Amino acid sequence: MLAHAINAEWIKIRTTKAVYWTSALIVVFSVAFGAFMGWANATSYQMFVDDGDLETAAINAGALDVAGALTGLQVFGVMIILIQSALLVTGEYGNNTAKSSVLAVPKRWQLPVAKFIVYGVIAAVVTLISAVLSVLVTKWVAGLQIDDEAVLSNISLSADDAWTVMLRMVIYSLGAVALAIGIGYLLRKTAGAMAVLLLWVLVLEEIPGMFPRVKEWIPQYMPFKNIGNAVNLNDTVNAPWGQTGSVIYFAVICLVIFILGTVVLRRRDA
Repeated sequence: MLAHAINAEWIKIRTTKAVYWTSALIVVFSVAFGAFMGWANATSYQMFVDDGDLETAAINAGALDVAGALTGLQVFGVMIILIQSALLVTGEYGNNTAKSSVLAVPKRWQLPVAKFIVYGVIAAVVTLISAVLSVLVTKWVAGLQIDDEAVLSNISLSADDAWTVMLRMVIYSLGAVALAIGIGYLLRKTAGAMAVLLLWVLVLEEIPGMFPRVKEWIPQYMPFKNIGNAVNLNDTVNAPWGQTGSVIYFAVICLVIFILGTVVLRRRDA
C-alpha cells in the first residue's frame, strides 16, 4: 500500500542527518541573503534620498518588497532542495539499497510518489518557514537604515500579494522536488543528476537569450525563468500566458519529468 511506502520513506528520511543539515542550510542561507539584500537596498535608498536623487531612490525602493526578501530562497534554497531531492534517489543506488526499496513496495510507482509526498511536505514547510523569517528579518534590517514606513510596509506579511508570492515559492519548491526525483530515477547516478540539475538552472536557462536568432522564441519557455518571474510578480516576456500560466507551465514540466522517471523505474531493473 502507498501508506506503507510513505511510512517507510518517512522513517528513512527522518533518520538521515543530511536532511536536517540541508533543511537548516535552506533557512540560514535564505534569511541571511535576504537580509543582506535588504540592507544593501535600504542603504542605497537612504543614500539617494539624502542626496536628493529621488528617481534612483525609487528604483531601490522597488526592490524592498516581499519578493526581494525571498531572493535568497530562490537562489540558494531551491538549489539545496533540488540537490537533496535527487540524493534521495541516487543515494539509494550509490549505497546499493535501491533494490531492497523497490522490493519493499507492491508497485514500483509507489516509491517515487512516497518520496515526493514525504520530502515534498518537508520542503514546503521549510520553504514557508524560510519565507516568513526572510520577510521579518529583511524588514528589521532595512528598518535600521531607513525610517520611511511607506517603503517598509512593502516588506511585510500583510503587504499586497505577500502571500501570493510565498504560495508561489512553495509551489516552486514542490516542483523542484518532483523534477529532481524524476531526474534521479532517469540517471541513477549522483554526479550525473547533480550535473544536469545545476547546468539546467545555472547555464541552460541562460544560453538561449544569448543568441539573436532564438532569443525571441525560446527563453519564454524556460521553466525556471517562468516560475522565477511568477514569484517576482512579473510576466515572462513573450510568453503566451501570464503569471498564473507561468506557474502552471513550470508545474507541468516538473510533473512530466517526474512521470518519466517513474516510468523508467517501472521498466528497468532496480
